[in-house]
Parts: sequence; structure tokens; C-alpha cells
Amino acid sequence: MTEKAGGSDVGASELAAVRDGDHWRLWGEKWFCSNVDAELVVLLARPENAPPGSRGLGLFLVPRTLPDGRRNDYRILRLKNKLGSRTMASGEIVFDGAIAYQLGALDQELKQMLVMVNSSRVSHLARAAGIMRRCLNEALVVARHRRSFGRPVIDHPLMRRQLMKLSVPTEQALSSLLFAATASDDVLQLVTPISKYRACRDNVTVATGAMEVRGGNGYVEDWPNARLVRDAHLGLIWEGTSNINALDAIQRAIGKAGSHVAFRDAMAQTLTAAPHIPGQFRTRLEDAVTEAVAFAREVATHKEYERFCRVAAAKLYHAKTATLLAAEGARLGMAGGDARRLVIARFVLDHRLREARSPQLGTSDWEDGAIGALLSECPMTIDQAINFVQH
Repeated sequence: MTEKAGGSDVGASELAAVRDGDHWRLWGEKWFCSNVDAELVVLLARPENAPPGSRGLGLFLVPRTLPDGRRNDYRILRLKNKLGSRTMASGEIVFDGAIAYQLGALDQELKQMLVMVNSSRVSHLARAAGIMRRCLNEALVVARHRRSFGRPVIDHPLMRRQLMKLSVPTEQALSSLLFAATASDDVLQLVTPISKYRACRDNVTVATGAMEVRGGNGYVEDWPNARLVRDAHLGLIWEGTSNINALDAIQRAIGKAGSHVAFRDAMAQTLTAAPHIPGQFRTRLEDAVTEAVAFAREVATHKEYERFCRVAAAKLYHAKTATLLAAEGARLGMAGGDARRLVIARFVLDHRLREARSPQLGTSDWEDGAIGALLSECPMTIDQAINFVQH
């Protein structure tokens, strides 16, 4: 989709499509093309005499090789020398009358392309969840086995806090990914952009934090941390920047499609299916969802509040993941498994939904015990988890 004239503003795209019998010919450039050596390419172009803006764009299929065996008329000018993700070839392409085939009705093409974008954003969520898990695992191994000042690094209070700041967003991303894999389309319309936005931003923080845990060794290429930091940044750019995803979530999914209703109902169903979440904590989760939805709806309703779209998207993400984590922890715990996700849900509520506030030192004593249990390699029982969230 990306061109010099149109990056996030896809409607400014200039690649021209000219009718030629039963197919089209493309003239112009694409500035940032992923997987440039693909056999088939799907792209947006502007048919001749089409109106300006995104409504004038058509969706086209471009083969690399024509039926008679000839190479299609487009050239790869150069490959991009990227910060990360270097094993996938990305490049600039010039189309010199390349043959293309129309996909679908010309007045529905951007909508059709956005279907692909939505599923691709889920793949970015999966990538972020995977990189964060690798980063967390690297950090935990280092902290458990390296000693400083006479004891394992993991026993130092500041390091324990830092590890929790890596662990909580990592678990959020996993819950969000698994939920997205089974959610209905009306829920996904909102869940996908808020998850891609927040998880990909968290990925950068977690990758950088894990590199810091390893210290100087993390900054050299002998270890994977430098590569993980580079690759993490791709999620902020590909398939929409943070601003674009926040706008898609609040202005498009909520403001135009009303997806907050399906989202709210899905969260209510999640809590209903987990009856063993303690009552007062359940109320906190319900209130978090209600407040996040109400705030996002207000932002979506008033154009002058656009600057709060990212805040609204983040609140929805944290309320959603806290709900999912609590339900997962309760179910696992009642089945005799590890209930720690229930406790992680409280960390999301206490810290990620209130991160702008200064900590109230006297009211956070429960965290010492909870952090110790979460950083332990031993499973947490449901009774332990309930004690922590009720304290």
C-alpha cells in the first residue's frame, strides 16, 4: 500500500491503473513493499477517471510471471536496508505497465484490503507476544543464575520489580492473542487495533528491559537481545503506526461501527464463565471495562478529543487483558493448575490502568509476597491467588 505520497494516508496513493482489454496495466511506484520476490502481489491502485481519496482506489492482483512465461513489467529498484527483520526482503518497485487483474468491485477495494490488514495485525500481535516471551525467558535465566553482591540477581528488590514490568505485558499479549484467535468479527474489529497498538509498543519496552537485565552482554551481538530490540520496533510501523491503530479502534470501530457493544458483551461473558473470581475483584474488573468503554465512546463521539484516542485504546486493552487474565487464572486454578494469571490481572489493574499515579507505598505491601510467588518456578494454587487479589 505504501507510496511516497501516501503512507498512513492511503487515500493519497498515486499508482495508476489503466484498462487494457480484460485486464489492467499499472504505472507508477510503490515505496515500501514487503516480500518483493513473491509470485503474486495484491496491491491498491487508482483506476483511470476514479475519484480522489481512498474511495477511488481499486484492489488488484499482480503476477510476477505472465502465462506465456515472460516476466511482468515491474522492476525492483532496491532492497531496503532495514533496522531489523532483515531476513524478509522489503524493497521499492516501479511498475512500467505491469499486467494486473481486478479483485472484486472497484468501489469496495480499500474495505477488502482492510480485511487483510486486520488479519495481518493479529500476526503482529503474535510476533510481539513471541518476542516478549523470548525476552522474558532470557531475563529470568540471567536473573536466576547470575550473582551480584553475594546473592542471585533475582533476589534484589529492584530487579524483581523490573522482571514484573517485563512479565505483566508479556502475559497480557498472550491472553490477547488467544482471545483474538477465537473472537467474532464484530469483536475483532475493535480488539485487533487496540491489541496491535498496545502489545507492539510493550514489545519495545520489554525487549529493551530484557537487554538491560543482561547488562553489557545484552548490547553485543553475541547474545540475541540486540536483534530482539531491533525486530521489536517493526511492530510500531508495519500495518499502521500507533496513531493509526488508535484512530482505527476509536474513530472507526467504535465511532462508525459501534464495536464497543460487542466488546463489552464479550467481556461480560468472559466473567460469567469464570464464577470463581472473588466478588470484590470481579466488581473491579467490571468497573474497569465499563469505565474504559465509556471513555472510549466519549472520545469517539467528539472530534476535538482525537488527541485522547491512544489513551482510550490503551484503557480498553488493559481492561480487556485484566478480565481475560483473571478468568484464565481462576479456571486453571480450580482445575488444579497454576492460578498466577489471576494475580497478574490485579497488577494490570493496579499499575497499568493507574500508571500515571504515584504509588501509595503503604497500600502495596501485598506486592512483595505476590512478586515472590510469581517469580517462583512453583505453580500458584487458587487459594494463594485469591488471597493476593483480596488483600
